[in-house]
Amino acid sequence: MKPGFSVISGFFVRALLWLVPCLALWYAGRHYVVLAPAWLAEFTMHNLFPFWVHGSELQGTQQVLLTGLSVAMPGGRLADVTPEANVLTYAYGAPLLAALFLAVRSPGCWWKIPLGWLMLLPFQAWGVCFTWLLQLGVHMAEATRSQTRFDAFDTNLIGAGYQIGFLLLPTLAPILIWLALDRRLIQQVLIEGALSAVE
Repeated sequence: MKPGFSVISGFFVRALLWLVPCLALWYAGRHYVVLAPAWLAEFTMHNLFPFWVHGSELQGTQQVLLTGLSVAMPGGRLADVTPEANVLTYAYGAPLLAALFLAVRSPGCWWKIPLGWLMLLPFQAWGVCFTWLLQLGVHMAEATRSQTRFDAFDTNLIGAGYQIGFLLLPTLAPILIWLALDRRLIQQVLIEGALSAVE
């Protein structure tokens, strides 16, 4: 059996056990969980694109971006472009982060978990913003390009940003924040490894 195996395996078991109630509480409070990242996403888009972003509307966990962009519809009518994003899709790092702190029995959980949640907000807003941008700059590129001024480079950048925000940040960000705020598990594994090497 490798040194540190008992520490790591015990941690993973505890993390999985804690994740279940954390996810349940997170989902039960989902309408409140999405408020902060939704506000930050709207704030970011409004400041980056003030000429055509007018605000947003939160409908449950779905956030609709209100824009001044329009596309032509059959019959010569114009329709406003209102991309949507499910904020909850990018917010599941909060229960994961809480489970990690609880699993390692971190001292000061009462302040580390709320601080960690605040640190997660920019990453959650990133995912929401790039979901909107993907719809505007990639899926509807031909219809909106003259209004958004997005070129081919911008489109590629949006695609990469969306992939990072959807596939990478929701799980990686809470792990990195946890490691930054509490290194006890790593220290325990290193100590066990060093003691085993001496023996």
